[in-house]
Amino acid sequence: MSTELKSNANEITTIWNRNFICVMVANTLMCFGHFTVNPHVASYTKFLGASDQLTGFLAGMFFGVAFAIRPISGPMVTKMDKRTLLLLTFLCGFVAMLGYAIFDSVAAFAAFRFLNGVQYSFLGTVIMTLASDNLPREKMASGMGIYTIGAAMATAVSPSIGGALLNIGVSIRDEKLGFNIIFLYSAVMLLLAMIPAVILRPDKKSKEDVASTGAWYKNIITVHAIPFAIVLLMIQMAYSLYNTYMIEFGKEQGIASISVFFTVLAVALAVSRPMSGILTDRLGAHKVIFPGMVIFAMSFIIVGSGSALWMVLVGAALAALGFGASQAPLIAMSMQTVEPLKRGVASNTIYMGIDLGLFFGPLFGGFVYGAFNYATMYRTAVVPIGLSIIGFAITLPIYRKRQAELENR
Repeated sequence: MSTELKSNANEITTIWNRNFICVMVANTLMCFGHFTVNPHVASYTKFLGASDQLTGFLAGMFFGVAFAIRPISGPMVTKMDKRTLLLLTFLCGFVAMLGYAIFDSVAAFAAFRFLNGVQYSFLGTVIMTLASDNLPREKMASGMGIYTIGAAMATAVSPSIGGALLNIGVSIRDEKLGFNIIFLYSAVMLLLAMIPAVILRPDKKSKEDVASTGAWYKNIITVHAIPFAIVLLMIQMAYSLYNTYMIEFGKEQGIASISVFFTVLAVALAVSRPMSGILTDRLGAHKVIFPGMVIFAMSFIIVGSGSALWMVLVGAALAALGFGASQAPLIAMSMQTVEPLKRGVASNTIYMGIDLGLFFGPLFGGFVYGAFNYATMYRTAVVPIGLSIIGFAITLPIYRKRQAELENR
């Protein structure tokens, strides 16, 4: 590592530094746009005339495309200036949202969903790497927990914003206008996210630093983060069912005001994510993650058995506590398995797992719903969570061994 990068790393003694704040604000604005659109993808594709299976495929295709592009996006994050890449990804997302709004066919939606997936492939890796690059190593889990608060806030408010925008469009003209207003709102959020992205300080990577990362293909994936990617795949596969199908589940069960689910989920996430990071730094990951996964599984049993709003909201609170206690610490642990210059590769690796989980989750949900119903679909989510518990039990000693290797260098 260059002297310049070393000194820069040593200067980061607090979580609340300029770059971290800018990244957090940009991520929050982006999430407000993303989580306004995402809960309505299934409803919009059905509005366009798609089948249940095609609806599940289109909802998950976003993440499948992102996964396929990772061999390009990961190395670019390592080799290029991350601020420039962040601005380009926001611009790409803006074009995708305009495409959703202008064209109204399943084929057109699939095409712009593809573009949106390409954007997400770069965005996830670059913004998470920027966040971890601007955190003190000893406060990595705490910082990553704080970083995700913006996403939690967006999860709380955005579905209600989306519902209100949809109703405005219906009251003015029809449902199509309502969906268009949602897409245009998301486009505006992405434009606003460019403001803090511009304020970011550029990377301080010398030619020697870039050369030290090795050939292009060596920056696609790192074996040290693969176990975490597999665990996160299972967790995200289950979690995606809430974001994709909750509105339709509420309709099936006849539960009014189902969007409150997202509010409770997000408020609890805003508490659980930073707290889980603090507890992980103080107590150790296994004392936080294992209980979190069990609580997460319980949420699906409660939601899948619920026919009243209060039961679904209890499930939302448990889902937030369990997911928050699992995801952020796992991400922080994966970043700690590599040298600072390779954090982009670690981020790319775990996002491959997240992409696959978010791709297979809605697809899995669509097939289970086609055979049974949404309630059964939610109860079956305990299977991937159970596999994630087994996976983390195997990963933990591997992580500890890797930490010892890095400390002895």
